[in-house]
Amino acid sequence: MEKEQNNLDRFKGKNPFTVPDGYMKDLTANIMSQLPEKPRVEAKKVSMIDRVRPWLYMAAVFAGLGLFFKAIVGFDGEKSQSDTLLVQSTDASETKAAILEAENEEYLEYLEAQYTDYLLAEELGNYE
Repeated sequence: MEKEQNNLDRFKGKNPFTVPDGYMKDLTANIMSQLPEKPRVEAKKVSMIDRVRPWLYMAAVFAGLGLFFKAIVGFDGEKSQSDTLLVQSTDASETKAAILEAENEEYLEYLEAQYTDYLLAEELGNYE
């Protein structure tokens, strides 16, 4: 056991692995010399149609969307009745009268429900 301890003390603070002298100096050049040469590929010329093609596609998309929405809206050249007036205006007094009438009906229904509940409770109280 003492013998192993002495061996460990000997390597303390020292790198146990060694590299031959001059190995790292020309390492990159040696590796590159061992690689096969790649053939140079000539740059492909871009034709005019290849440059214009994305713009043509975008124009076709917009034309298609325009036709699609035109088909939804309609093809008739005549103005329809809904084109001239999209919002119908009503007289304010008519609107107020309709609201008051609806409120009166709701109030009368509420009173009727309260009255019938009172009558039922009174009758049930008599039978007990």
